[in-house]
Amino acid sequence: MFFYRIGNLVVRSPLSIRRPKRGEDCLVLRTSRSFPPAHPSTKAALTVLQRLEVNNEVRILDIGCGSGILGLAAALKYGATALGCDISPASVKASMQNAAYNRMEDRLHLFRGSADAVKGSFQLILANLPAGIHAEMFDHYRRLTIPNESLLVISGFCDVMEAGIKEEIVNKGFIVMERVVVNAWAAATTPEYTYTWVGLGLKRIEK
Repeated sequence: MFFYRIGNLVVRSPLSIRRPKRGEDCLVLRTSRSFPPAHPSTKAALTVLQRLEVNNEVRILDIGCGSGILGLAAALKYGATALGCDISPASVKASMQNAAYNRMEDRLHLFRGSADAVKGSFQLILANLPAGIHAEMFDHYRRLTIPNESLLVISGFCDVMEAGIKEEIVNKGFIVMERVVVNAWAAATTPEYTYTWVGLGLKRIEK
């Protein structure tokens, strides 16, 4: 059972007795077998998302959608639709169920697969993935974004992995716009024995 606030967004379990205040957006999420929506890396990504603003009409892509939380939160923030993908059938099913549970099934379109199956360009890409997967995905992030316009929110890695991620950021033509750290309880620590998870907000630039 969970309940937390990120800016104007409340995220809660269906079992939580706590409710949002008037004027707050709210997502009610069932965890199912997907990545936990209350994980520190998810909170880091949501915090970055709340701080960033896309200036033009926004096309949203959520890579590795898990429970669907990032795509749903972005669609809610911008009054838009989002495309989500995950290689896990259980995660795609969980995202579909959470979209329906929040009456947003027309706002989150989903498929099983990854970014290599996606074409076109997006103003906002969200990816809560392990550091090693990010390193493999940066060519896709670059391919799917627009110079001087698109924003990329990445999380899913701890502070000791950040230096390697930042090297890829520079090499692939992105700059850091926002950085958020979230400290975890012991149960959410990483194999590197750090308590600190990182979320980054990036902008694609000409390179």
